[in-house]
Formats: sequence, C-alpha cells, structure tokens
Amino acid sequence: MKKNFSFLFAILAISLWWSAFAYTPTTADTHQAQLLQAQLIQITSGNNQDKWNYYAQIQELQDKFYYDGKLNYLLQAMGDALITPLNADKAKAKQAALPFKQAFLSGYLTWLKDISGTENCTGRYNTLDSISFANNFPTALTVATRYREVGCTYYLPANGYGPFQIVSKNYGSGLITRNIFQQSVQDFIDFSKAKRAQYNSKLWISLTYTWWDRTGLVNHAWLYNGGVISGNVVIPNNPRYLYDGYGDAYSGATRYGLLPKFLKLLQREISN
Repeated sequence: MKKNFSFLFAILAISLWWSAFAYTPTTADTHQAQLLQAQLIQITSGNNQDKWNYYAQIQELQDKFYYDGKLNYLLQAMGDALITPLNADKAKAKQAALPFKQAFLSGYLTWLKDISGTENCTGRYNTLDSISFANNFPTALTVATRYREVGCTYYLPANGYGPFQIVSKNYGSGLITRNIFQQSVQDFIDFSKAKRAQYNSKLWISLTYTWWDRTGLVNHAWLYNGGVISGNVVIPNNPRYLYDGYGDAYSGATRYGLLPKFLKLLQREISN
C-alpha cells in the first residue's frame, strides 16, 4: 500500500500554526485546497487503486498531525477529492453486479446450514470493501477469509501473522492500528493474486470485484489454506476450511467455512 507520493509530504513544509480550537480556513486556504484537489484528481484519474493508496496515506498523516488545524483542513479536502469518486464508482459497480450476485447465490442457498452465534463480520466492512474494490477483488472473499482465519475482532493474533494469517509477515501482536489493519488487507489481496499468477497455467482462478465462479473460489481456498497441486487439481489439506456449514457432510460445524461465509456475505451485500 505504501508508495512514495512526494507531494503529499511536501505540504508538511507549509508554515502552520498550532491550535487546540476549531480551525477556520481563509480564502487562501480554500484556494490551496482546491489546487491540491485538482492535482490529485488529475494524477489518479481512472485508477482506483491509486485513489485508495493516496487516501490511506492521507488518513495516516491526519492521525500524525491531528493538532494542526490548517494541515488537517487541507488533508481532509484532499481525502474527500479521492474517496468521493471512489465511492461513486464502487456504488455503480455494486449496482451492475447485483443480478449476477443474486443468480450465483440462488444456486447455493439450499446447501447452507445455520450456525448459531456466528460473527457477522460487518465491522469495518466499508474499509474492507473499498480496498477490495480498488484492487478489483471480491469483498465477500476478503471478509470471509479474515473470518475463517482469526474471526472478526480487531486485534493482532499472538503468532504475529496478522488478521489473514500470512506466515511470511510479522505484524506483531495485541493492539492494531488502522494503518496496520489496512496494510494487512492489501497484503492479503497481493498474496492471493501472486498465488493465482503462480499457478495460472495449471488452475482456473478468476476473481474480480463483480465476477467469480465456484471453481475459482475453490481453487483460491485450497491454495490459500494449503493443498497439493496434482495436474489441474488441488488436493486440499483441510476440506473443512472451505465447506464447514455447507451440505449434510459438513452440517455439524460450529463455524462457517470459506464458501458458506462467502455466500452469507453475498446475502448481506444484496440486501444492503
């Protein structure tokens, strides 16, 4: 997620005065904000991933320099110039994908088993949704993977592998910051896409924000959780990782597998 967008940090050189009170922008401040907004709109035009990356860095700067009224006014204006069009594009994509989601879900609902006490996993959904959209990745799969790996509480597991249990990373343990959480989401998507690219000549995995199929979901799950490639098939280490709560064979589960949780999240997306 980190990029060296130097002009974002250049504005920190602006002469600012500290104030514990509400900041009232001057005419010059408003003009400067408009210029910065125009520059951001120009350099991120047509690239939602850049929009999100810039926006995430602006959030981080706001956290670090919360005491500077003028700086936060400028940062807020810049962030708005990025997140507003991103959200508009996302809303259009959601609307266009609605018939596909409904058709896909209708073929699997009868196989879902109710699991009482299951976490809804809706906390920070908008953040997960925005990062997934910016990277053209299914939001329901991002959320379902987090759920299956560590649940949906906002913390860093003791093993240091983070919310998505990526063993090549060390995020620390205990308290989690917004920046670390968002970076872990990006790492998950990057890791998943790298796996897909590595095996694209052997396995079918096609997953986007608005389209997927069962084969792609299954192959993603087997590669992510661990499996042996045999020809054009992945032999899973743990079938329950994908299927818990799906069909009679996995009806005794106390926690949804990746596929049932994915379907449950589609239900939520369709109804909201």
